[in-house]
Amino acid sequence: MIFKLAWRNIFRNKRRSLITISSIIFAVIFSVLMRSLQHGAYDNMLKNIVGNYQGYVQVHYKGFWDEKTIDNSFYIHDLDTLERNKYIQYINPRIEGYALASFKKESKPVIVLGIDLAKEHHTIQLQNKVIKGSFIQENEEGIIIGKGLQKIMNLQINDSLVFLSQGYQGSLASGIYPVVGIIDLKTPELNKRTVIMNLNQTQTFFGLENMATTALIGPVNGDWEKAEFELNQVLDTQNLEVMNWQEMLPELKQLITVDRAGGTFVLIILYSILTFSLFGTVLMLAEERNFEFGVLIALGMAKSKIIQTTILETLIMALVGVLSGLIITLPIVIYFNIFPINLSGQMQEVVEQFGFEALLPTSLDPKISLTQAAIVFLIVLLVNSYSIIKIRRINPTKAMRS
Repeated sequence: MIFKLAWRNIFRNKRRSLITISSIIFAVIFSVLMRSLQHGAYDNMLKNIVGNYQGYVQVHYKGFWDEKTIDNSFYIHDLDTLERNKYIQYINPRIEGYALASFKKESKPVIVLGIDLAKEHHTIQLQNKVIKGSFIQENEEGIIIGKGLQKIMNLQINDSLVFLSQGYQGSLASGIYPVVGIIDLKTPELNKRTVIMNLNQTQTFFGLENMATTALIGPVNGDWEKAEFELNQVLDTQNLEVMNWQEMLPELKQLITVDRAGGTFVLIILYSILTFSLFGTVLMLAEERNFEFGVLIALGMAKSKIIQTTILETLIMALVGVLSGLIITLPIVIYFNIFPINLSGQMQEVVEQFGFEALLPTSLDPKISLTQAAIVFLIVLLVNSYSIIKIRRINPTKAMRS
C-alpha cells in the first residue's frame, strides 16, 4: 500500500521528481568521472615511475641513496633470508650506474640499468614495452635503450655504443655493446637517459661480481607497508637500508596529496550545489503538498504512515538517480581506461617536464564509484529529512485553510 502510494506521488509530481533525479545523476557522473581520472593519473604515475623503475620498496647499501656510487653496493646473498617470506612476492636485484655513452660524434651521460631477466620477465614485464628490435636474451651481449635516447643519438638496431665509466673501487669500466632493442618506459626523462643490460653483463662491466646496488621488493597484494616492516625486522639494517617510495620520491607524494586535496575541494563545491538545489526542490514540494498532508491527517491517516511514504519516495528517487548515474558512467570509465586521454600542446610539455607520461587514464577501482554514489545517496536522504520535520509539525486545520 505504502509502496504504491509512493510511486503514485512520484508520477503525480513528475516535474519535481525529474529535477531531483536529474540532479542526482549529474552529481554521480561528475564525481565518479573526476575521481576516476584523478586516481587513474596517480596509478599511471606510480606504475611508470615507482612500479617499473624505483620500486614500492627498495633495499640498498646504507648510504647509497645519498651517494649513488658503484662502491656503495652489497652482496646479493645478503637477501637470502627473504626467500619464501609471506609478505614478499619477488626480489629483483639491480645495478644502477652511470656512464658516458658515445656513438660517432655524439656523447651523452646515461643511466646504466642492469636487471635479472629471468626475474624481471615475470614481474614488471619490460619486454612488453619494446617498440623496436627485440628484448635482451639471457647472457646476450647487447643493450636496450630508451626511445628518447635513440632519437637524440640517431641510433639504429645493431649500432654499437661505446661506454666509459668508473667501476668498483676505482677500477676502469669500459665496453662496446650493440643495440638490440628500443624501449618505451612511458616516462620521458627515463626514455632519454636509460640503457638496459643483463645483470651479469653489468656486473662484469662495473666489476661487481655477485653484487648489486639496489633490490626492488615486490609486496604481496601491493601492501608495501607490511613488506617494509618485515624487511626491517629480518635484514641487517646496520649495513642495509630499506626505503619505501614515499621516502624515495617525496615530491611525488606531495604532488598527489595536493592534487587530491584540490579534487576534494571541487567535490565539496559540487556537493554543496547539489544540497542547496535539492533542498530548494524539497522545500517547494513540501509547501505544495501542505494541503494534501493536512487532508490526509484530518481523514485519520497517521503521520507515521505519511512519513514512511515520503521516506520511500526519497529512497526510490535516490536509488533511480544513483543507479542511472553509475550505469551511464561505467562505459565511459572503461573506455577512457582502455583509451586514455592523450594530452597535447602546452599541457603535454608541462606534464613531461615533471617526468610523467602525458596520458590521463581512468581508474577501474570500484571503491571510487561506490564511495561517490554513497555520498550522493546520503546527501539526498539528509536533505529530505526536512519533509519529515514538516510533517511532524503540521497542523491539519491550518494546512487545509492555507
